[in-house]
Amino acid sequence: MRRIVLVAAACAAAVALASCASLQHSWDQGAVRQVADLLNAGQAQKLASMSVTPFLVDGEIVLIRTDVSSFWDGVAKAGFRVEGASLDQGTPVTAESYRQFANTMEVKAFFSRYVKEDARILSMTSNTGSHILLLMRSEWFSRQIIGFKGPF
Repeated sequence: MRRIVLVAAACAAAVALASCASLQHSWDQGAVRQVADLLNAGQAQKLASMSVTPFLVDGEIVLIRTDVSSFWDGVAKAGFRVEGASLDQGTPVTAESYRQFANTMEVKAFFSRYVKEDARILSMTSNTGSHILLLMRSEWFSRQIIGFKGPF
């Protein structure tokens, strides 16, 4: 009986470890889909409510919440869309991740000060071929947008 319990526990642990990567990929896909849907629907208020301050736009740090809201309002008013957006890749933040946004001391300091280890950089592509980077983290069963870069 003890042997069966040990084998069952080992199998359960193996399944749990194997599914971690697929769960993370699923979370990344869901985050890209959610942000793309909100962008395509022009939901600036919802995007602003998901965003934190300070917020990183390309290589610029936005410190004031109303400025973050103004950024998303401007994106919506410009009619920006990411039709057919799909996840290219999702990666955990590393010490060198800041370079993907801008290779400056200011952005490096932003990452070291405000970006926690559990944050992820999500790269998405639209059906027109434009690329967007999202800097995101999960916080109490919700998604937070820490940064946005694109399209490029």
